[in-house]
This record gives sequence, C-alpha cells and structure tokens, in this order.
Amino acid sequence: MKKNIFSVIALAISIINLILTILIVFTLVPSAVKTNQLIAKVAENIDLEITSNPDFYTNNNMIPLTDIEVYNLEELTINLKPEPNDTRNHYTLVKIGLSINKEHPDYSKLRPKLETHQSYITEIVIEEFSKYSSSNIMDNIANIKEEILKRVQEKFESNFIVEVSTGKFLID
Repeated sequence: MKKNIFSVIALAISIINLILTILIVFTLVPSAVKTNQLIAKVAENIDLEITSNPDFYTNNNMIPLTDIEVYNLEELTINLKPEPNDTRNHYTLVKIGLSINKEHPDYSKLRPKLETHQSYITEIVIEEFSKYSSSNIMDNIANIKEEILKRVQEKFESNFIVEVSTGKFLID
C-alpha cells in the first residue's frame, strides 16, 4: 500500500512539475522574444553591431604586441580641403605607422612589397586626409584611419595590416 501512495505522490509531483514548466515556457519565452526585439531596435538606432564580426580576431587587440611590427611611412605634408570662406591654405603634417601582424600567413609574402608599394600607400593617405578641412579633421581622425586601413587592406588583398596609427600629427 505504501508503494502505491509513493507512486501516486511521485506522479502528482511530476504532473505539477510539468504544468509549472509549461506555464514558465508560455510566460517567459514571449517576453524574452519581445526583449530581444527591443534590444535589436535600440542597438540599430545607436548603430551597434549585433552579429558577430568576422574580422574580430584580425583586430590588433587580439594579437599579442610581440607579434606586431610597425612599418613607418615618411612624414607627409598634406593640403587640406579649403574652408568655405577662408582664402588661406591649410596643411597637416602627419607621420603614419602601419601595424602589421607578423604571424599572419601573408606576412612573408607581402611585407617586402610595402617598400615597393609605398607610393600607393602614400597616395591613399593623402587622398583620405585631403577630404577634410582643418576645422573638422580632428573630429574625423578615427574615420580617416579606418578608411586608410580598409583601402590598404583592399590594395594588398589581405588583412595582415591590422591598424593605422598617427605618430606625429600637426595642423596649420
């Protein structure tokens, strides 16, 4: 008789557990879906990237400092975009450094080409800096470096260059 009572109690507890599980699923899942939709809308409005970034591990933040080599370009004097009501020419003096991942598979093949293709890199740097005037260049320095990096990576058809940095930066 005791076995039957325990069996009935175990069955009753299992049924109660099943009912509570169903209740939780039908109450929490819809609210979780709505929360995810809200987060996606907020992130979209403030331009956050929700999906995984395939280039995340090529970012120099994930590469040990010992695996990064800096290739410095010559110091460049670049004409800036003229201001609307300014007759004076403005210039920037900039020294650019390219951070290169020494452990990248393309490093041994493409590293020697940096010297021979330095004029292409210089042209990209000049073009990107020339898009901005002296009044808005400082606000856009991150965009400039990002565009230089993107264009240089496209030029070399590789992402062995992981960052562009400005060592010296003067505006006149």
